Amino acid sequence: MDIKNISGINEVNRVAKAEKAKNASRTEKTDRADSIELSNEAKRSTEIKKYIDIVKSAPDIRTDKVKSAKEKLENGEYDNIDIYAKLAENLKRKFEIEDKILKDLEEKS
Repeated sequence: MDIKNISGINEVNRVAKAEKAKNASRTEKTDRADSIELSNEAKRSTEIKKYIDIVKSAPDIRTDKVKSAKEKLENGEYDNIDIYAKLAENLKRKFEIEDKILKDLEEKS
């Protein structure tokens, strides 16, 4: 069997060529610089990771210092008003820093 003429084949070829040209023009228009935008959640997550890394990089507990401090407590060497005042000031400063970190995180979210 020999098929010489198929009805509508020219129309199919014309549509295929038009579609190919359309796709080619789309490709040319997309040659622009890529960009990225982070969500607030991603920014907050990055900020939290930064603080976690800071904490992880802090030195380990020095057992020799802890042992020495325990002995001094038991012997009453820390029973001094000046030491209590210094301890209170250090605790106050520590909690102020932690409060600032938490406040900064809340503002960024």
